[in-house]
Amino acid sequence: MQALNEKISTRKRKVIDAQLGAEFKRLYENGESTYSLAEKFALNAETIRCYLKKLGVKLRCRHDAMKLGLERGRVKTPAVPHQVLPMSSKLTPEKAYILGVLAGDGFLVYHQGRQYKMYKVALETVDEEFANEFSKCLYLTYGVIASKRIIVEKRPGRKDRYHVALHCKAACEDLLRCGSFGTRKWDIPEGVKTAPLDIKASYLKGFFDSEGGVSVERYVIYAASVCARGLYGVSVLLADFGIPTRIKQPAGKNFCLLKIQRRQSISLFAKHVGFTIKRKKEALSRLLTSYKFFVTPHTEVLKLVPEIYRLRNMGLTYQEIAGKLNLGFRTVWRHLNPRAPVVPRTEPPDDGPLRL
Repeated sequence: MQALNEKISTRKRKVIDAQLGAEFKRLYENGESTYSLAEKFALNAETIRCYLKKLGVKLRCRHDAMKLGLERGRVKTPAVPHQVLPMSSKLTPEKAYILGVLAGDGFLVYHQGRQYKMYKVALETVDEEFANEFSKCLYLTYGVIASKRIIVEKRPGRKDRYHVALHCKAACEDLLRCGSFGTRKWDIPEGVKTAPLDIKASYLKGFFDSEGGVSVERYVIYAASVCARGLYGVSVLLADFGIPTRIKQPAGKNFCLLKIQRRQSISLFAKHVGFTIKRKKEALSRLLTSYKFFVTPHTEVLKLVPEIYRLRNMGLTYQEIAGKLNLGFRTVWRHLNPRAPVVPRTEPPDDGPLRL
């Protein structure tokens, strides 16, 4: 401790005499900055500025200092804006996929302010294949490589997320010309509504990768959103592929659900739309293979009707009764609803809440 005090006491403050001050003035007027002078003479830049003011030297404004710094090479030249591909304004399947993702988990930031500017098209997801597909579509559409990083989740039980971002003003402006992407006000872009089926399928794939899911137990593909208008637009696009849907708002919830049911509709969805995300693709495959074709004679089914009613009164669901008696789901439903036609044109009623 004593040695440290002796070291501090022997340290002398650098004295700026008239000769050194004149040198500051000469170098500053010849184009040196206060920061370069501070580095050269091992002083603080604010100290040099104060001394120059005492000598009556007029300090340069920020604009002039930046201009002179660029000329002398002290300041790096700002990065050149990204040059997007000339055909980026054309609606391609890759661009339609981006638009579909932006209607769900993706987001777009376009901010022009006095303090800062930000232009970004981004996606955060726990599925790496989803992040890679979004990044690939951005590159094929605009010719600019998007950044990708991993956000490590510190909270227990949460997965790490992949963050893909393209910082490009031209790309943001091009996407904004296609439509709006607000969580509560998004809608199908006009170009997608009138596009060929491959463009529509790519848009739907991006949307269902973001907001869709598969419930094997409930025999349903679903998508959730707080924007009912946007979901209605999705149902119209699905109708172009012959896929009927239902949209409803669960009781006490602030979002709407779009459902795809029946084996034929689910098969058409798998054929024309599908998923990019591996876990959703596997769930869809399990759902398709879970359907069985039953050939139980009608006379044998009639013998099981009392048992069907007994199991239903015990609280079993239609699926549980069908599995227990080795019958088809619709066979059970028709006998529990005798007024329904043999080939119902509407979907059977929900058998309990859908677990998201």
